[in-house]
Amino acid sequence: MKDYKGIVFFDYDGTLIDEVDGIFDMPDSTKEALIKLRENGYAVCVCTGRTKQFSEDVKEYFNGYVTGMGAYVEIDGEIIQSIEITEAEIESLRQLCAPPRNISLLMDGETQSYCDGMEKQSYQFFKYVFGVRDHWVLPWDTKDKCKINKLTFIYDHDEDYDFLKEYFSSQLELAKHIRYHFTDATPIGVDKGSGIRAMTSALGIPLQSSYGFGDGDNDLSMIQTVGTGIIMGRHYKGLEPYAAFATDTAAENGIYNGCKKLGLI
Repeated sequence: MKDYKGIVFFDYDGTLIDEVDGIFDMPDSTKEALIKLRENGYAVCVCTGRTKQFSEDVKEYFNGYVTGMGAYVEIDGEIIQSIEITEAEIESLRQLCAPPRNISLLMDGETQSYCDGMEKQSYQFFKYVFGVRDHWVLPWDTKDKCKINKLTFIYDHDEDYDFLKEYFSSQLELAKHIRYHFTDATPIGVDKGSGIRAMTSALGIPLQSSYGFGDGDNDLSMIQTVGTGIIMGRHYKGLEPYAAFATDTAAENGIYNGCKKLGLI
C-alpha cells in the first residue's frame, strides 16, 4: 500500500453535493480541493451510506471508499473489508416489510444494488432525490446477485420508522435520514466509524492524522472517530459537540474553505 501523511474522509450527500441547494455534481471548488489534497500527500476517501457505483463519474478524485455505512472499505483498488448481510437475513426482513406495510427495501452490494418495491412511489421519490440511475439498481429477483453490505428502508410515514425501531434495532444499526423517510441499516457494530478504523489501521495512519467532513446524523460516528471532524454549514445539531468547527455549505465552497482553514491545502 502507498504511504500517506494523513487521510481525509468526506460524506457525500449534503457534503460533497447538496440536493437542498440543487447541487447534484461536485462544485469546481470541491474538485480543486480534492486534487490539492492528493497532491499534498493525503489519501482522499468517500465515507457514505451509498455504494461505490455512485462515484463512477468522479472516481479520479478519490483514493478510497468507505461505503455502505462502513460495511465496505477499499483503498487503492484493494478491498480491506466487505461485511455481508446474508440472503436469509434479508428474506426475513422482506417478509416483515411486505404489505400491508408500504416499505420498499433497497439492498446495496459491492458492485450493484437491488430493490424490492421499485414500483412504489416512496422508492421513486428516493430515486429522484438522490439522482439514482436506472442501471445502479436491479429488481431483487435478479439471479446471481453480488454480496449485500447495507440496506435502506424507504417508507412514507414516521410511524413506519417507529415500526423499524421496534422490530429491528436489536438486529441492525439504524441511521435515519435527517430530512426524508429513509433509514439505512447495517449489521450491529458496523457504521462509518468502524469503516474508518479499518481503513486507517490497514494504512498504518494514526487516527490523529485523519479528518472527516459531514452533515447528517449518520455522520456522527465518523465525526467522533476521526482526529478532526468538520461539519458543513447546514448540519444535524447533534454533531456540534464533536466537531472542531463548522465550514460553509457545499454551495458556498465549504469543502475548499474547510481544507484551507485546516492547512491541508
